[in-house]
Amino acid sequence: MDKQINVLITTAPFGNGHKTVAAALKNAFVNKGFNNVYVIDIFTEAHPFITETIKQAYLKSYNYGYAYSFLFYGVEKLVDKKIMDIYRNFGYKQLRKIVSDIKPDVIINTFPILATDKIKSSMREDIPVFTIVTDFYIHKLWISEEIDKFYVATEEIQKELSKMNIPIEKAVITGIPIREAFEEFENTSLLYDKYNFDRSKKIVLISAGAFGVVKDLDKICIDLCKYPNIQVAVVCGNNKTLKNQLDSLDFENLKVFGFTEKIHELYKIATCMITKSGGITLSEALAVQLPLILFKPMPGQEKENALYFEKKGAAIIANSREELVQHAKYIVENINVSLSMQNSMKKLYNKYSCDAIIDDVMISVSSI
Repeated sequence: MDKQINVLITTAPFGNGHKTVAAALKNAFVNKGFNNVYVIDIFTEAHPFITETIKQAYLKSYNYGYAYSFLFYGVEKLVDKKIMDIYRNFGYKQLRKIVSDIKPDVIINTFPILATDKIKSSMREDIPVFTIVTDFYIHKLWISEEIDKFYVATEEIQKELSKMNIPIEKAVITGIPIREAFEEFENTSLLYDKYNFDRSKKIVLISAGAFGVVKDLDKICIDLCKYPNIQVAVVCGNNKTLKNQLDSLDFENLKVFGFTEKIHELYKIATCMITKSGGITLSEALAVQLPLILFKPMPGQEKENALYFEKKGAAIIANSREELVQHAKYIVENINVSLSMQNSMKKLYNKYSCDAIIDDVMISVSSI
């Protein structure tokens, strides 16, 4: 295996998940002795102002789910139309320059960046291009016959790709890459002491997402903290205003965190987690078999992810604050429910996704 090959990993700034996958994959490459690994946010590199505008619109879309739903499902109907050439060309010139400078032996997408497809034909270089699908649902925007292989989370996606005329051998079930910290053993007793949690009470973890976008968190915390057998841990991400708001509640059984690189430690001592249903968050929860309550999933990939996890018995969807609190109480007070959800998660989980993807990429590259 040639450890000197150049690897280009492309990503995007829409949500924190794509960058997390790219970083995890790069780290795994480096740990295997590959040193020439480059992660490029092609959207920001090519059009920083436009990308920032789109990013802000993405965050605001959580308040207007119907608009995002219209866009998400509407784009699927336009994938084969001429208008999509605008998206196919987005970032192409910058990507072409990057490819000329780096001279990658392989390109791996963690976001549906169609400009990478065009590189293969326009530059007349047969650079292998691989795509990691970062959800438990396949949007048609990911699809291109130019992609050499797709790495997916489930057999259902593999079959769906087959229906879209993608040969089944080009769709490999690997799971979604996550940070290795989620797959490492932790002494949970030490973690209880580290964070000063009461071992006699169950922990309900609330993840507000990388940008702190879950609404009504103060009311949710107030409702949950009424139960003496529950202690609540909230991770607010980068939202300092939200953290200050929750800190002011001053409940004895409430602990509030900002952005933390150690969130995996909280996953491992929690009884259940309230979160949004992004593909990477769900994959991290699978790694530690942490039962999930998915709060008001936004129409689009998050809704599709949530429905899939609910169908598989790995999560419960809550559409109101009252439902959410009752679901959390139900899981905390019924060990059999928690165990059943954990068993369902074990069946969905693919261990060591990064290693599986890297090994398959290298085998594919050597055979092309």
